[in-house]
Amino acid sequence: MFLLPKGNPLYENIAAAKVKLPEMLDKLKGSSFTGYLKFTFPTALAVLFFEAGKLISAMLEQEGKKSSGFEAIAGLCNLVFGGGGSLSVYKLSKDLTMCLHAMIHGDVLYQGQELKLIDIKGLLEKLKAQRLNGCLRIYTDDRTALIFYKDGAPLGFFHDGSTDIETSASESQKIAGLPGAKIDVLSTKSADELMHYDLMEMVNIGKLWESTGSRFATERDQIRREAEAVDRKQSDEKLKELEDDLKEVAVAYMGRMGASLVDKELGDRGGRAILRDASLVTEFLAGMERGSKMLTSISKTREMLETMKNEIAERTKD
Repeated sequence: MFLLPKGNPLYENIAAAKVKLPEMLDKLKGSSFTGYLKFTFPTALAVLFFEAGKLISAMLEQEGKKSSGFEAIAGLCNLVFGGGGSLSVYKLSKDLTMCLHAMIHGDVLYQGQELKLIDIKGLLEKLKAQRLNGCLRIYTDDRTALIFYKDGAPLGFFHDGSTDIETSASESQKIAGLPGAKIDVLSTKSADELMHYDLMEMVNIGKLWESTGSRFATERDQIRREAEAVDRKQSDEKLKELEDDLKEVAVAYMGRMGASLVDKELGDRGGRAILRDASLVTEFLAGMERGSKMLTSISKTREMLETMKNEIAERTKD
């Protein structure tokens, strides 16, 4: 994941699902915002960089894979609508934004070089001579330090555990002295050159957001319909079982004619679905009582109706 200085926080850890991305980006554009947005999700991280109100880069890292530009914004829209993430927005200086851009998108001049094999003094002199705009990253398996450069001169230092750019190189020097320390050097365009690049002019984020929302709404409706269909099927199966049980009860008290009477009384009122309607159940039981007069005794009829009433109440309760 990306290691970034926090800078001046405008928002921190707000629910990503509450954010309407096009509106927020338009707001930042209108305020000539310089800095970055960081969206954090359980399995992904997205970073959007702004320079003077222009969206100069978008990067998404998800399950070990990185994407940028349109693909990153599209992936971010999917993640926001999927829910579960948070958003933080940090204001940074123009120069620091340029250096962070280099760290994420920059051209790699050196990568994975072991410090003990490098003439570090000669390298720094070379970066100065080349007037590097970018980032020097020193790291081990569990420690990282960043040195940001503008025109070959260090702007400041940042390391894991710090919250902002520091003027002291002591922590970076400690990490550089650790066994197995390596170095990457990345360069980028100057901040002025980045000003000519704006993803918001290249990608119709509003339309992308709307289409993503519509797709998620359609998928949710489909899931809801499928769930309702399953519920209806399960409910109908339960009512069928209840109907069969009522027939067994009727047969036990009235013989084979009892099952036919259950069919008639349910059919006259709309079928087994009426067993979920208390008033229709009352009518059904009254019909069963009338129909049983020629088939069994009053005492057995009362016993049968009580058994049916209890069975229906037990099997149709929520």
